[in-house]
Amino acid sequence: MKKILAISNIIAVFAIILFIIQPFRTSPPTPNVTAGEIFIPTDEGSYCWNGLFSGHCVDKEYSSVVAMAGEEKPTVVSPGEKITVKFNKKPQKIDAEQWIGEEEVTRVELKDHMLLVPEQKGVYVYHLVAHWRQGDGSYVFSVEVK
Repeated sequence: MKKILAISNIIAVFAIILFIIQPFRTSPPTPNVTAGEIFIPTDEGSYCWNGLFSGHCVDKEYSSVVAMAGEEKPTVVSPGEKITVKFNKKPQKIDAEQWIGEEEVTRVELKDHMLLVPEQKGVYVYHLVAHWRQGDGSYVFSVEVK
C-alpha cells in the first residue's frame, strides 16, 4: 500500500511540474517523426510563440525549404511507407507539403498523424507548419524512397 501511495505521489509531482513548465515554453514543441521504428530527424524553421510572460518570433533564413532540409541526410524508407508525425502538445492544425527538388511542391494531408510516402524512388522533403493557440512553428525532414 505504501508503494502505491509513493508511486502515486511521484506521478502527481511530475504531472504538476509538466503543467507548470508548459506555459513558460519559449518555442513551439518539436515533432517526433518516425517511419515504423525508425526515428526521422527534423530541422526547425521560423516560428512565433507566445509564452506566459513573453512572446517572440524567430526568422531562420534559408534559400528554400529544400535547402533547410539539407542539414540532415535523408532517412531511407520503403515505397509507400507510413510516416507518423506527433507532438507532445497536439497542434490545432498542421499544414504539410511534399517537395521534389526546388520546383515541384504538392500539398499533402496528414490523416491520424500519418502521411504516406510515394511508391516512386527518390528524395522527398516534407515541410510542416503546425499551429497552436500560442503560435506556430515550421519544420522539415527528408526521406529517400529506395
